[in-house]
Amino acid sequence: MRDTGSAYIFDLAGTQVVKLIASDASSDDYFGSTVAMNNGYVVVGATGDEDNGPSSGSAYLFDVACLLDLNLPRLTLLSSYSTPDLARETTVIGDIAYVADGESGVQVLDVSDLESPVLIGSYDTPGFAIGITVIGSTAYVSDGVDGGLLILDVSDPTSPAFIGSYDTIANAINVTVQNDIAYVADNAGGLLLLDISNPANPTFLGQLPTSNSARMVELVGTMAFVPDGTAGLAMIDVSDPTSPTLLATYDTPGYAKHIEVQGSVGYLADGDSGLHILDLSDPLNPVEMGVLLTSNAGFVTVVGTTAYVTDGLDGLKIIDVSDPASPALMTAYDTPVFALDIDIVGNVGFIADNSGGLQIVSLSSCSTAECLADLTGDGVLNFFDVSAFLQGFANQDPVADFTGDGVWNFFDVSAFLQAFAAGCP
Repeated sequence: MRDTGSAYIFDLAGTQVVKLIASDASSDDYFGSTVAMNNGYVVVGATGDEDNGPSSGSAYLFDVACLLDLNLPRLTLLSSYSTPDLARETTVIGDIAYVADGESGVQVLDVSDLESPVLIGSYDTPGFAIGITVIGSTAYVSDGVDGGLLILDVSDPTSPAFIGSYDTIANAINVTVQNDIAYVADNAGGLLLLDISNPANPTFLGQLPTSNSARMVELVGTMAFVPDGTAGLAMIDVSDPTSPTLLATYDTPGYAKHIEVQGSVGYLADGDSGLHILDLSDPLNPVEMGVLLTSNAGFVTVVGTTAYVTDGLDGLKIIDVSDPASPALMTAYDTPVFALDIDIVGNVGFIADNSGGLQIVSLSSCSTAECLADLTGDGVLNFFDVSAFLQGFANQDPVADFTGDGVWNFFDVSAFLQAFAAGCP
C-alpha cells in the first residue's frame, strides 16, 4: 500500500520511542498529515481517508502516556448512581457512601462493588441536605434553611435514626466537628459554634457574622479559615468558643467557596477565578503564591502534589501543585452535570454531581495502573509472561500490541521489554 502514512514520537535525544499506524490503514489515507499532542494523548489526522465520503478525512486518538512514562492521571468512569434529587456532597467511610441529596435528605450507598453501588438506606431530612460529615457512627447534616444542623445515628447504615437537631439562624451549608464542638458555616449567618457533647440536645456557644456568605470551615489549631463568598477569606480565632473573634480577612477576586490547608499552604477554590495557592506562614497575612484559572472552582482537596478541583459545569480539574508558584493543569474529567464535591479514597474518586447523582471514577495513573507486562495476571513477572507475549505476538493478539497501533512489530517487542524491565508496582 502506498501513502498510508504513519506518525512517530521521538524523545529529546532523537530516539524513536513510538510509531503510530492507523488500525484500518489503506492506500492514499495520508495518515500523519496532521499531528497534535497534549496530556499524553496524540491526535493524528488522515486527510485522505474517505471512509465517510470524498474529502471526509479522519482523526485517530492514541493514549501514549504510559508508553512515554508521563505518569499522568487517567480518569475512568467505574459507575454512577442516580440519586432522587441533587447530590451536593458525599463522604465515604469504608464501603459506605453517604450523600447529602437536597430535598431527598441523606442517601446511603453500599460501594463495596465500585461498579455497582447499591442503595441500602436513606433519611428524609426536614430541609435541603447540602453537606454531610460522618464521625464514627454519627452523621452531621447541614440541612439548609429549614433543617439547620441535623444529627443522625448511622451505626446501622441501613436505618439512619434521628438523634438531635439545632435550628440555625440562616442557611446551614457545611459543618466541621472537633472536640464536641460543631462549627457550622451558616451562609449569611456567618460562623456558628454549637456544643454537641450531648448530641440529642445541641446548645449554642457562640456566633460571628461574616461579611458575605460563610461557605465552610477549615480548622487549624484554634483558628478557623472561613471562605466567605465575595468577601474572600476570613481568619477567625475560636480559642474561646463562646466568643469567636475576627482576626483578619483576605480579599479574593472571585467567590471564595472552599479551602484546604496543608502545613503553611492554603488551597482556595475561588469560583470563577479558579484555584489560588496561598502562603499561610503568617496566617493573618496570606500571600498568594500561584493561581490556575478555572470556570467555577467550588471544592478542592490535595493528595500529595495533586489538587482535585470540582469545577461545576466543567467537571473535575486535576492540577499539579508540586510547584505552588506555577500550578499546572494535568487533565480534566467532564462529569454529566455539575461537579460540586469529591471524596477520594485510594485511587477512586466519589463525585457529587448535582442532578448527575454520584459518579465513581478511577483516578489511576501509569504508576498506579496494573502491571502492563504481567500478562498472566499473577502479580509476578517471569518466563510465563514472556511466553504469553511471544504467543500473542505470533497470533497478532491485541494483548501483544503494546504500542496500540494495530501493528505487531519491533516496537511492540521493545515496549514489552521496557515494561518487563520496569517491574510491577
